[in-house]
Amino acid sequence: MSRNFANRRLDIARIMPESFLEEFGQKDASTRRFLLNALTLFAAISSEQQHQAINDLIQFEIVILSDRSREFLRRRVQSILHRFHLEKDLTENDIREYYYRYYILTGTIPERLTPDYLNFLMKFIVGIELIIMIFCMSFMEQQRFFELQGKYSTQALLFYHYIRPIRDKLVRERIVTRDPSGNHYYRRPPLDTSEVMDYVFEVFDLDRIAALGEYAEKLAFESDYIHSRPEESESES
Repeated sequence: MSRNFANRRLDIARIMPESFLEEFGQKDASTRRFLLNALTLFAAISSEQQHQAINDLIQFEIVILSDRSREFLRRRVQSILHRFHLEKDLTENDIREYYYRYYILTGTIPERLTPDYLNFLMKFIVGIELIIMIFCMSFMEQQRFFELQGKYSTQALLFYHYIRPIRDKLVRERIVTRDPSGNHYYRRPPLDTSEVMDYVFEVFDLDRIAALGEYAEKLAFESDYIHSRPEESESES
């Protein structure tokens, strides 16, 4: 290595952000050596291995986060979903999946599990589950759901922000095929769990998902009416 290495290094633009270098300098010597060794090893492997290594670290961090927050999220999410007759168990794998999806959308992992962060994540999870619920409804059930809302503004928000984009996606993917007789209106779309989860994130962004989760407790929901068969609904009226 050239004896002018240090001078030549200072002559070029730094890749590491100044904030990172400042924080790096404040670490104890053993931590600095560990980081240097890790970065050196990282630089020596292929790009595919680098990608896998980063993914492994992300997954490991998500496991730690989900372990620390699982009970809080389980209690809060289940209490809200119960109103919609969604008895979701929220397993460890479920919560890790939510964390991973959140990371994919934001590119960030929180340094601390603050109350504000956990409350936002709770809204994010509730929003996902409600969107999945709407995806799995027939068009008639979707219509009954938004008609139940007392205010026109709430009906419009639910229909134009969520139900119509979902219907458009189902028709575009030919999951639901419209027929002249209108029978498609009463059929529930045949969707499996992984498929509908992917559709959620293809159609909606983070803000739209969290907004529905935040509004969830204000939504009216009557399961017997929404899920009743057409002839039952007509006889009641």
